[in-house]
Amino acid sequence: MSAPRSGWARLRSAMRPHATKGHLLPAVLCAVLGFAVVVQVRSTQETGLEGLRQSDLVRILDDVTERSARLQNEARDLEETRVRVTNGRNGSRAALEEAQSESQALGILAGTLPATGPGIELTISDPRGKVGSEVLLDTLQELRDAGAEAVEISSLDGSAVRVVASTSFADPAEAGSGSTAPGRVVVDGTELTSPYRFRVIGEPRTLAAALDIPGGVLDVLHQREAQGVVTQRDAVTITSLRAAPSPRYARPATTQPD
Repeated sequence: MSAPRSGWARLRSAMRPHATKGHLLPAVLCAVLGFAVVVQVRSTQETGLEGLRQSDLVRILDDVTERSARLQNEARDLEETRVRVTNGRNGSRAALEEAQSESQALGILAGTLPATGPGIELTISDPRGKVGSEVLLDTLQELRDAGAEAVEISSLDGSAVRVVASTSFADPAEAGSGSTAPGRVVVDGTELTSPYRFRVIGEPRTLAAALDIPGGVLDVLHQREAQGVVTQRDAVTITSLRAAPSPRYARPATTQPD
């Protein structure tokens, strides 16, 4: 017969946690959930670029290379500008000339000034109506990544839209235009019909190469039974303009006397 336990022994026994089914089930579920999260994270990390097709990898590499070269050129240009505008007596005149040049460049980017320069024309024929707004948007993105500085989209009926940062693309049904005929896309509220023509100012060979990479725009058009024809030109002229927006809150500052 065992000796009776002391009061302290009974108290420690009462305070010791006892595992029950109610305790074990949440612990098991937490362990399973943690294991699943770890497996998913490792799978995502291991997949990375390995799960992409060769054409996708080529596109990514081309984009990275092109962006790196463009940023290096911009950095070099900015350094040359800094040297000019801080160069003693001629600095003020150089700063004024730089401001005027920057104003013109911003006007071209904003679509408020016409533009001319070397570039390409891309004509997209869509006889079966399988080229929707998403394809034209992807085309524009490819051109921008390749260094396009000014873009205009037009159709044979004479409608033309100057493309800017805020330009939107939509299919007629999404835009509420009421049109159901194939081969139509609404760009900034203007309905364009196939064939679509992109006029693009930039380095011609770079722009043309960006459209012709494996898995690129021309491949996508071919898969949709459409045709894209790229023509490199020494001079492309873009005349369509956008009205300069009026500021809602800003106004010119008045100069205060010293």
